Amino acid sequence: MKIHFKIFILSLFVSYLGQCQVGDFDPDAAFANARKLAFDGKKTEAETSLKLILEKYPNYYEIRMFLATVYGWDKQYKLANEEYLQLLAKDKTKKDYWLGYIKNEIWADQPLKAIELANQALTVLPNNAEIVILKATAEKNNNQLDKASQTIITFLKDNPNQKEALEFKNTLQSNLATNQIFFKYAQDIFSELYDPMYYYTLQYGKSTKRGSIFARYNWNKKFGKYGSQIEVDAYPSIAKGLYGYLNVGYSNSPLFPSWRYGFQIYKSLPKSFEASIGIRSLKFGDEYTNIFTGSVGKYIGNSFIFVVPYFIPSNQGLSKSVSVTYRKYRATANQYFSISTGFGFSPEINRFGFDSAYQPIVGLKSQKFDVSNTFKIKNNRNYIGAGLSVVHQESIFDPGKYFWITSFFLSATVGY
Repeated sequence: MKIHFKIFILSLFVSYLGQCQVGDFDPDAAFANARKLAFDGKKTEAETSLKLILEKYPNYYEIRMFLATVYGWDKQYKLANEEYLQLLAKDKTKKDYWLGYIKNEIWADQPLKAIELANQALTVLPNNAEIVILKATAEKNNNQLDKASQTIITFLKDNPNQKEALEFKNTLQSNLATNQIFFKYAQDIFSELYDPMYYYTLQYGKSTKRGSIFARYNWNKKFGKYGSQIEVDAYPSIAKGLYGYLNVGYSNSPLFPSWRYGFQIYKSLPKSFEASIGIRSLKFGDEYTNIFTGSVGKYIGNSFIFVVPYFIPSNQGLSKSVSVTYRKYRATANQYFSISTGFGFSPEINRFGFDSAYQPIVGLKSQKFDVSNTFKIKNNRNYIGAGLSVVHQESIFDPGKYFWITSFFLSATVGY
């Protein structure tokens, strides 16, 4: 009965609009009625009313703006975007049009699009506090706390007393750490032949304007022997949407390559894709094993799906392996739930696979599945992690025969 009544009322409204001349129809009164419908939660009725008014008054931009807003409330983000595009086509200098459009993309969980729109808006309305804060909000939602903080800090250099920007900066910095101490413990348990193997990592990390750098100490116990390794990683920011990875490591233990080097370059692509290409070089004895790698991934809201292949040329032929990973990020890039699966063997990612002469075995077959989770403690600067993986590994000594490796890890990070 209620549905029929609504249809009847809307039919009367449509009939009334059709019979009225523009001169005896009051769009302001109709707009006020549509607003009341929207605020009473009757979004569908409000949208219908607003569209009917716009048919007679297409240049009533306040109504078009409100229609876009109601579409956003109703989670019809694409329809809202169409209205914002019409508004901006008429006047790109209207701050409210840009604010509504950017907010709509934030509501739609499209932070990368919101960042892109904010950058466009700032070319027309430079140094606008509301747009800057929305851009920083989108960067925060995209797990780029460092970038969000830098956006606000840059704005505050010219506007040191802007209250909202100061408040946003304080909120960010309560969760942002530029220094980190990280500890990880991991263990492998074998279904046969081998005793458990133990892995310990202690790492210090520092975030700077030019990127992040990490110093790491690894200590392992395998085959009844102990060994250690030191490493340094750097992630330099090269240009907008372009950053690199550099690695160097050294060990005098046969449990590790004596030297390891790494280089990779990452590039953001349209449609929220990211791709990279790189190389790892591991020295065992007098020889280097070169591993060619890369990645292709796509951001979907706060999730990231990526594929990483490894190619290793050797006397045994070309060894190939690949892993596919899904990550769901939380407040920062260091807090996420992850599921991964992989096929093939690579000494870059497999911790077991050396013969008695400590040469890498690259032709082994292997399948793995792992799941991990990291979450904050007290605030976004401190978090703990745990993970479990299962590997089906071909034996070095009896090719074609497989055994199982069950692994787990626990980690903790303190930021300051």
